[in-house]
Amino acid sequence: MATESAVILSLFEMSGITPEIVHKKLTELVETSAKPLILFWDINDIMKTTTFSRKFLEDHILNDPRIKRYERQREKGGKRVWLKEPTSKLLQEIIMNEWY
Repeated sequence: MATESAVILSLFEMSGITPEIVHKKLTELVETSAKPLILFWDINDIMKTTTFSRKFLEDHILNDPRIKRYERQREKGGKRVWLKEPTSKLLQEIIMNEWY
């Protein structure tokens, strides 16, 4: 007679839930949870992430009105920061869809 855990394991497998899928989902959950929450990034962070130079970013990316709307600066001449999530998505969209 099958044990209770064997029955449960069989039900999971019949539903497509395998140990591999559970492991994969748990790994994704841990990776997502372990990522630091970064709300803003500055030009140095953008340079590191994209590997573009400051001049290139200033000339071709940061002056785009879609990016500019997420730019904040406390005072004229002060440090500029951008809201990270929407600007990173926009960077990806610009590069992948508008560049040849």
